[in-house]
Amino acid sequence: MAHDLNDFFLEGGDELLNSELCPECGDPIYLDRPIEWIDEAEGICICLHCGEKVKINP
Repeated sequence: MAHDLNDFFLEGGDELLNSELCPECGDPIYLDRPIEWIDEAEGICICLHCGEKVKINP
């Protein structure tokens, strides 16, 4: 277990913290990467994987 925790901190893991899963396709939307916004104020973007409109909490 400690080995996995060390890997998480040393090799990354912020991708898990800085992402949300698309409710349509289940793929992650990475909040620290460019996002195609429809309405940024409302948190509505386009999933880069399936092309659906998704409401996220940036």
